[in-house]
Amino acid sequence: MIPYVNEYDTPECNTLAETAKKSVRTPASLGLDRCIQCGACTASCPAARFTDYNPRQIVKKVLENDRSVLESEMIWSCFYCYSCNLRCPRNNSPVTIVQVLRQMAINHGIGVEKLVYFLEIGEYLAEKGASKVPGAGIKNMERDLGERWIRIKKNLESTRVELGLSSRDVRNTHGEVQAILEATGYFEREKWFKAKIQEKRSHQLLKNKCIKKENKSGDFGFESDREYPGQPAFTI
Repeated sequence: MIPYVNEYDTPECNTLAETAKKSVRTPASLGLDRCIQCGACTASCPAARFTDYNPRQIVKKVLENDRSVLESEMIWSCFYCYSCNLRCPRNNSPVTIVQVLRQMAINHGIGVEKLVYFLEIGEYLAEKGASKVPGAGIKNMERDLGERWIRIKKNLESTRVELGLSSRDVRNTHGEVQAILEATGYFEREKWFKAKIQEKRSHQLLKNKCIKKENKSGDFGFESDREYPGQPAFTI
């Protein structure tokens, strides 16, 4: 079990719906049981416009206690804008449910590789007492926002001076933030994440080697290393 995850975060319940309702993340007013599957959440969701993310479908799986949702890539496409919660006529909150599902998945080592992007944020926060955009995020923003954004970032210091703002963009917290992270068990969690991520990478590497070996073997890859002297063989 991941360190510092307790019964208040993802309580042990018989169903996904019950877990979602009893989690410390969830407000008492959550309208999960009142969901009418109208699709207003999906219609108003920015992520649903560009990906396969479907909050209505996620809620349906939770209500049906379909635990396959914990292994679905779909739950990692939400970026917590709360549009679904705002538009729901029954005061349901798919975004809150997704947060619970993500934690449940992580507890079982599912999707931990998704956290690689965020580890840099925690490490920088502990060291500097301020947040930052991870390296991978900067590359994405350069690609998506173009030259204008790059110019703004390059000229940020001079722009701050011109506006009469301090040129310093990193706060000196005298180690206070790091002390808070240590007290709340962040570094233990980060260590657990990194171990799980490395474990999954090693497993995937071994799996890829096995696939390559199978493709080269006549026992597994008939079409790859044998020639059929007559009519073309059918691949089944």
